[in-house]
Amino acid sequence: MKKFICLIACLFAGSANAAIVGVFGNNGNTNITSFLNANGHSATNFGSSAPTSAQLNGYDAVIALRQDGNSDVKNFVLNGGLLITEWRAAEWALDTANLINADGGNNVFFGTNTPITQTSLALSLGLGNGLSNPFADGGRTQFQWTLNNLGLGIDLLATRPGNIAAIIGGNVGTGYALINSLDWGDSFPSGGSVSGTWLLNALNIDSFQGSGQVPEPATLVLLGLGLAGMSLSKKKTLALP
Repeated sequence: MKKFICLIACLFAGSANAAIVGVFGNNGNTNITSFLNANGHSATNFGSSAPTSAQLNGYDAVIALRQDGNSDVKNFVLNGGLLITEWRAAEWALDTANLINADGGNNVFFGTNTPITQTSLALSLGLGNGLSNPFADGGRTQFQWTLNNLGLGIDLLATRPGNIAAIIGGNVGTGYALINSLDWGDSFPSGGSVSGTWLLNALNIDSFQGSGQVPEPATLVLLGLGLAGMSLSKKKTLALP
């Protein structure tokens, strides 16, 4: 029984951490991929081209680094995947793919180390774990691809000074689009950064249910309790005269 409980605990812990992630675009791909792999995820660099549906088969999340996606990436999100954008990729997600109810705008420079304040919703989803609030990250919080016309169903996750939206999100089909319009990939260090901590949090965002390949923690707990009950029932049955 102790071994069984340990197995359930291990499954519970593993389901919340590791993700299979695809990275594409043109900003820090190699360092971001290496950083994710060093932190327990399995990340693949697809280079500058958006991946195909075949390439994304079996993946949990995809990161778009200032690069347009394609219909395969859109369908990946609709069918349960997580999309995380960086800078100009936000415009593709909003204005071309129309993933959530908001519009992209244009590029704005607002200054190095600008503080980014996460909302109470973002903190409840775990996006602030290990970060100060607000947080700043040198050249990775100095440009934004602006976000406009936020409509119904939008999760406002972070703002820059002036209460201007900087990070938003929303459900897309059975997936989730996490639109970070900041230039968080700029000169991304191989050892990570404040933006790296945010990215690790984003891959575990509580409102994202994943592609269905890994059972949710609640499902594992119920499964474990059910199997434990069956085991106890069997023992009692065997003990009857």
